[in-house]
Amino acid sequence: MTLVENVFTSQDYRQAPEPIDWDPLKEQDALHDAQLLDCRVCPTANRAALLFDMRTASHYPTGNSALLVVRGLQSFHWSGAPQQQKLMAFSVMSSRPSGVADGGLRLELEFFPDGDHSVSGDRADFYLLEVHGIPEAPPSYPGRDLDQVRHELPSWNSDCTVLQSATTSGK
Repeated sequence: MTLVENVFTSQDYRQAPEPIDWDPLKEQDALHDAQLLDCRVCPTANRAALLFDMRTASHYPTGNSALLVVRGLQSFHWSGAPQQQKLMAFSVMSSRPSGVADGGLRLELEFFPDGDHSVSGDRADFYLLEVHGIPEAPPSYPGRDLDQVRHELPSWNSDCTVLQSATTSGK
């Protein structure tokens, strides 16, 4: 086991025992119905990461969370309308990977409700994770704040096991 944070900060791709069944680095809409929980951008290390709740994802019967790490970060963009609720799930409606110059990756995501995100870099690694100690179903958000649901969600400090992985790198 390791922390989700350690998967993000690792210098190297961590190959899992199993290859990924639905590779979001190659297959359109592989992340359908996954929920984006958090993003990190680390200019110092030239990388970004997207943390997903996979308990609602269409194509992943195992794993309750996922981490996408983009190295050699070239761009990171979020756009969306302000929301009235304190908390809400942003579910992936569309995910479109495409190549960029020198073999890198660009991933464009569209969310319900009203969100768009794109990220690109020299290399990307995707990890399907089993975060330990969270319920089988995601929390209900209405009327609650983040402190009330935090223990029900994957986070950067969660203990996890890497179940499957994929990379754009030939390594």
